[in-house]
Amino acid sequence: MYQAFYVIHVLSALALIYYILLPFLVGGAANKSTAVALHRGNRIGQYVLLLAFLSGGYMVSKADYSVWWMVSAVVLVLIMFAMTGMATKPFKQLIAGDTSGLRKLRTFTLIAGISYVLILGMMFGPK
Repeated sequence: MYQAFYVIHVLSALALIYYILLPFLVGGAANKSTAVALHRGNRIGQYVLLLAFLSGGYMVSKADYSVWWMVSAVVLVLIMFAMTGMATKPFKQLIAGDTSGLRKLRTFTLIAGISYVLILGMMFGPK
């Protein structure tokens, strides 16, 4: 069972690389079709993030990790949940043709991308 969750977790991690690329892709989201595609990718990414969180929680329950490491991982994942969720409104504004939320969108996606890079760094040295 652990191996199945490990595979799910690794595949989710690969899919979440989208959040590293998203701050750079948002700059070119001036037209509606690009904004719609990025918004849809963000929504899918939120579900994949939930899947990664749940599979990681299962794997942590079966192994021995330090409390500091677990708290840090959960906080970083919660930051990603928050930033991707808050990016929804600026995405919708951008789809409607209002570019006033573009600065917020870049900020939210940049913070999500940075937290994902920090999570990746933590996963390479969990003990």
